[in-house]
Amino acid sequence: MRKTGYLAAIVLLTTAATAHAEPMTPEAAREAVSKAMDEIRKQNPAGVLPLVDPVVVALQDQQSKQISQCADDMTQAILLSAMQAAALKKQDEAKSAALIDNAYCLAPFLKGFALIDLHRWDDAEPMLRLASESAPLNAQFRNEYAEWFKAMKQWQKAHDVFEEAYGLGEFESDEANKKANQARALRGMGFTEIEMGDLDKAEKSFKKSLKIIPNHEGAKIELQYIANLRKKGKS
Repeated sequence: MRKTGYLAAIVLLTTAATAHAEPMTPEAAREAVSKAMDEIRKQNPAGVLPLVDPVVVALQDQQSKQISQCADDMTQAILLSAMQAAALKKQDEAKSAALIDNAYCLAPFLKGFALIDLHRWDDAEPMLRLASESAPLNAQFRNEYAEWFKAMKQWQKAHDVFEEAYGLGEFESDEANKKANQARALRGMGFTEIEMGDLDKAEKSFKKSLKIIPNHEGAKIELQYIANLRKKGKS
């Protein structure tokens, strides 16, 4: 039986506490996130939540006052600044925009991972969404969000978000990360295409992923699965 669960490296989020936190500096946010990653490595998801909760609240507080987003590198920062300027022009109310430390956006991502590990899937979705929307050029975050829809068997939505993640891979300055994220997105698309009954599209997606990362065992297994389905007379 094929598995639909998260195959992700690290995953995302739940609703943050409603109370406003004291202002949190980037240094404090980075320290909290670092400790949370240690808890994940120790396979202690429950220990992650109290560490990242204040960071998530700080992120949401910043976003209530201005457009606050994260970029992975200078190229993304320049592009994101231009996107923010364009968004501000469309708004009637006076508002500002800022690029913020990546730790703020990583916090909901880590919280989501912990929540999923704790089988709190419904809580994880809003965190996943928050991480993805707060770092709109981050292909990994978008892939993780797609994985949530895949786990929920929302095939078309998962496919659409994986497709977005594939496109965001173009904004990766690190070639290895670009390949990893785009190949993963294609495998996700292929998986959902099988579930939606389009074996031809699925085969193309998995073969395209193998051109990016050759000999990936998961992609090869899915191609064999497609071949077996065809032998049984499924189109």
